[in-house]
Amino acid sequence: MIKSKQAFFRAILMTILLLVVMSCGFSNNSYAAVPHLINYQGRLTDKDGKPLEGAYDLTFRIYDTETAGASIWNEAYTGVIIQKGVFSVILGGVKALNLPFDKQYYLEIQVGSEVMNPRQRITSAGYAIRAEKAETAEGIVNATGGLTVETRTSDPASPATGQLWLRTDQ
Repeated sequence: MIKSKQAFFRAILMTILLLVVMSCGFSNNSYAAVPHLINYQGRLTDKDGKPLEGAYDLTFRIYDTETAGASIWNEAYTGVIIQKGVFSVILGGVKALNLPFDKQYYLEIQVGSEVMNPRQRITSAGYAIRAEKAETAEGIVNATGGLTVETRTSDPASPATGQLWLRTDQ
């Protein structure tokens, strides 16, 4: 009886151990890429303030100036459904939105042939794309203007300012 209980508990322990080992082996430490998409919702009214209804052609342009200048990105949508004046699009869903978002940008919207004014300042949501740089630590510098990152199996003779190293032999 005792031997069968020991065998039973041993089988349970081995099963648990096997499941733990398998889950470690199948784990995936990959991360999703930062999507270069911006969900944009708006409300359109006529000159009397009455909400628009129906399908409209919308064009979106991004500029790096509040007025004038040439667009640095644009995307057109045909037949966007507007209900009670409200519409929703995904900027970057038609044409890649590969701007660095490292400075101020402005969005211009065109409904049919009419350009809406003024351009709208793009705020935090678009700039979250910039967080992608943190994934690769791109652009990190120290006070002297540089950073060295290296993998080592021994200590450096004389560590320099801005030097970061990782021992891999311990």
